[in-house]
Amino acid sequence: MKKSGCKTCGSSEFFVMGSGQTLCKCGKPIQDPQKKPKTSYYKTQAELIAKISLLKRNIDKCLDERDEEGFNKYVFELKVCQRYLKTRMNYSNSGFKERLEGKFLNKEV
Repeated sequence: MKKSGCKTCGSSEFFVMGSGQTLCKCGKPIQDPQKKPKTSYYKTQAELIAKISLLKRNIDKCLDERDEEGFNKYVFELKVCQRYLKTRMNYSNSGFKERLEGKFLNKEV
């Protein structure tokens, strides 16, 4: 296991708080390198929608300039983003629907 050290003061002494937060001797919070910060589902979805919008603008620009190579590149990337967004939405919605169906169908009468 790799020993951790504070990046600001270099100390290897840490204090663990009750909420799972680790503080250095100097008071700076230390983040566990194995724990990645979770991105919100809605934030990821918004980023994908923004990227799709920019790709559509670039496709229009390539059509105006008659740039076939750029057009093909952006269309491929657009298809990938749209498919990813669609599967992501279907996956989250199907789980929600299954939970609802299970909740109402397993209800004893």
